[in-house]
Amino acid sequence: MSKSNPKLQNPCQKFIDIKSDKGQLVYWDKENERQVEIPLPIHFIVLDELSTITGYNKKHDCGLYSNEVHNITSEILKVKTFKGGESVTGLYQDIKFEVNSLGGKYTKSVYAMLVQKGNTEMVNFKFKGAAFSAWVDKKINTDQFIVAITGFKDETNGNTDYKVPIFKAFKLTNELNKQAIEMDKILQVYLKEYKAQGSEKEIVKAEKEEIVKTEKEEVYIPETVYEENESGIMQDVNDLPF
Repeated sequence: MSKSNPKLQNPCQKFIDIKSDKGQLVYWDKENERQVEIPLPIHFIVLDELSTITGYNKKHDCGLYSNEVHNITSEILKVKTFKGGESVTGLYQDIKFEVNSLGGKYTKSVYAMLVQKGNTEMVNFKFKGAAFSAWVDKKINTDQFIVAITGFKDETNGNTDYKVPIFKAFKLTNELNKQAIEMDKILQVYLKEYKAQGSEKEIVKAEKEEIVKTEKEEVYIPETVYEENESGIMQDVNDLPF
């Protein structure tokens, strides 16, 4: 890091986590140093999807993280705990059992353009566990439609009750699509530099350990499917409600 080569900055304005135990979307407000719940519904246009590892390590009472990759079959993951110095490196298929033993979860890192009344901003969602399964099963073509999280529904796995997000599709206008393309250009410049540097995933301040620790309350859903099937487009597609 120097004057001519400054620290790489993620262009996202919010890093949104899905709390399956409470049925909430939350982000860390850096300015006020507090966790903020996002009211629903929330509408967004997907810019890009990567894979990463997140989770909670009981041994060291801390979270864990990894770099982000587009392809888990050809790109190396570097998984580390926030403290304790434990780590594992390799292709996901080769290290997934070690990752699970550390408390790690396969996670979708979804970059998106958040669409609000007259405003847009770049955000990042972390879909893991039950939320990851719901994301894979949403059956929405994210290239052609706006995605909305309209609420949460109750699910049960054995003796564990949890909540999963409800996804709905909305019409994507030409104007919003053009805005999303321009925002994605900014994102791709960042991702290209991020990978060129071989950088480990930044430990985002929005994901302080106090937030990560709540993951131990979430239900674990086996991650057996990694590619989304978006062939079954939802039929009830409406205009944005604003």
